[in-house]
Amino acid sequence: MSTQAPIKVNERTKDRVRYLAALTDVTQAEIVDRAVAEYATRHADDIAKGIDRAREVLAGGDVAVAAHLLGESPDAVARVSGRR
Repeated sequence: MSTQAPIKVNERTKDRVRYLAALTDVTQAEIVDRAVAEYATRHADDIAKGIDRAREVLAGGDVAVAAHLLGESPDAVARVSGRR
């Protein structure tokens, strides 16, 4: 079961998706689905590295997560929050 959910792309990308769908006789949604699947396959190593980075941050606790989201050092966040 699929639902519609808008995604924001620039006009050139929207045109390319529309043309590719018409030329290959599939829906625009299928073009996007295939593109995302292909991207995930081609960039599996980068995705795995991102997952590892996320695990490291999460393992550091709340201060580490806040520091990561704020682009600050854990020490700076700990000083402000009073938590170590």
